[in-house]
Amino acid sequence: MAIEQTPKNELPPKYYLEYFNYVLDFVQEKYRHILKEDEWRFLRKYYCLSEDAQCLFIRFSNRRGLFFRVNKLSYSELNDIPSLLNELIEREFIENLNPEKHKTFSKEILGVCTTKELVGQFQEPVSKLLTDKKLSYKKLKKEKLVEVILQDFELNEIVKILNNFEPIIKVCFEYEVTFMKFLFFGNRYLDMTEFVMRDMGFVQFINHDDDKLVARFTTRKDAEDKWLITDQNDLFYQLKDAAPALEVYDWFMNFADSVNDLSEVAKPSYERLIIKVATFLEKSKLFDEAILVYRLTEQVPSRERQVRTLQKLNHTDEAFSLCQQMIEYPKNADEKFYAIDYLNKLNTKKRTKKSTTSWLHQAESITISIDFRHQVEMGVVDYYHQEGKLAVFAENHLWRAIFGLVFWDIVFDPSLVAFHHPFQRRPSDLYLPDFYEKRKDLIISHLESFNNVQDLLIYMGQQYESNFGIANPFVVWLEQIWLIVRKAVELIEFEAMKKILHEMSKNLVENLRGFPDLFLWDDTSVDNVAGGYCFVEVKSPTDNLSNQQLSWLQYFQEIGVNAKVLRVYWKENDTLEMENSQPPTDESSE
Repeated sequence: MAIEQTPKNELPPKYYLEYFNYVLDFVQEKYRHILKEDEWRFLRKYYCLSEDAQCLFIRFSNRRGLFFRVNKLSYSELNDIPSLLNELIEREFIENLNPEKHKTFSKEILGVCTTKELVGQFQEPVSKLLTDKKLSYKKLKKEKLVEVILQDFELNEIVKILNNFEPIIKVCFEYEVTFMKFLFFGNRYLDMTEFVMRDMGFVQFINHDDDKLVARFTTRKDAEDKWLITDQNDLFYQLKDAAPALEVYDWFMNFADSVNDLSEVAKPSYERLIIKVATFLEKSKLFDEAILVYRLTEQVPSRERQVRTLQKLNHTDEAFSLCQQMIEYPKNADEKFYAIDYLNKLNTKKRTKKSTTSWLHQAESITISIDFRHQVEMGVVDYYHQEGKLAVFAENHLWRAIFGLVFWDIVFDPSLVAFHHPFQRRPSDLYLPDFYEKRKDLIISHLESFNNVQDLLIYMGQQYESNFGIANPFVVWLEQIWLIVRKAVELIEFEAMKKILHEMSKNLVENLRGFPDLFLWDDTSVDNVAGGYCFVEVKSPTDNLSNQQLSWLQYFQEIGVNAKVLRVYWKENDTLEMENSQPPTDESSE
């Protein structure tokens, strides 16, 4: 669905009405089987409104907050707003302030006024506050002013004062509207601006036929469980800033005990919440409590954080056992190398170098001008350019682009039941463990379908041309990225390239990161760069190597792809600056 656009991509006056109606139609088609009576009642009543009344209600629904000042309403496409307000009140889409009904919204009600207006309407408590604090109202924080007013006035008094100042209304059906949007987008973070971004030409989304889009939630429980975790996530952020850490722990464990048979669609969000809560408790030095929460999931970095926390509690045997598990069944490179370094430290009973530090000590080194201190990679690019070599900043962008172009049709195949609305930049399961398992056979057979590098390049070029500009998590649509991609694919041994792509597909959360900073090659003489190219991980004097970077460097070495670590020292006024020039040599630590 795309609304008719003018040549300048100007939106028609009531563009938001078409967007909203599209969402309602989409939800009724895809989620008819899980809608409840309250949602159906909203739909019936909404369709009975006049078009302009629908528009005004949508205007309210698309704005932040539930309360609005009547005299502030002005929309050029809507005539006679007072009569539209009356229609919305009669049809129960908005309501006047009610002290009893709206008693839980006191702060929100006062929030529609400016600080100056509150000072003018609630003079007595404000004057006392200003006198006590020796402040002018211009320096008074609105939040503090609201607190003082709520201490001195009952809500019925506040409502009476505000209504005398200016009528305020509250929007109704807020849950039903939010839930409809939630069903459409599959989460509560996207909103109707996605339509605007598309139709103004700011973002181009992949074009799936609506009939090929499938419901994100199969059952009502799926939707409500996902909604529940979103609610709890928001609550956690409120609690961690307002409540003692031990109370946060009690709250979460009570919630965890109440979660039974959580829907699969909600589990990834729940596990991320577990990590957030446990990390907060660890930072609050509630180590025993943190471990108990970490143990509710094995999602990265749960096991590593458990080992670190067990160390602080001197529970060495438990930490040792967990590290053995991490080495035998690592979930990512961080777990693997951390566990190896930890056990080496225990076994030798003395200070040991981390695996990443050992690689740094064996690395080549160069000196460049200290002028590049804050852009070391560009300094190395300049160094190689002066030697007649070609070097570009590549890091993850190059490899993500290669992956995206090679597997575009598989990643964006709607038949794999991972696309649920027209604004998805990626399939919903892209970073879930079953992404690879669902597509394993397709990925392997697709790679095997290319007989040589030319076949691969032709296919990738076609994907680049036909999909140029479409929003996605892999390819940055710039001409130079295609030039670099093509050069890399030409230079890397064909079978090695296929192995790297296959390895990336197994765990996209981890394996789309950690690639070397630079791609280096020489078009004139392969003698200058071993094999005609090299991937270079650049490290300034105080930088260390990450575990994921080490993992890729080792894998490249294993399959014969040229890659290295390059240490950089600073040169100033022809003098080599050695201060802090040694890589870290301490044992594994935080």
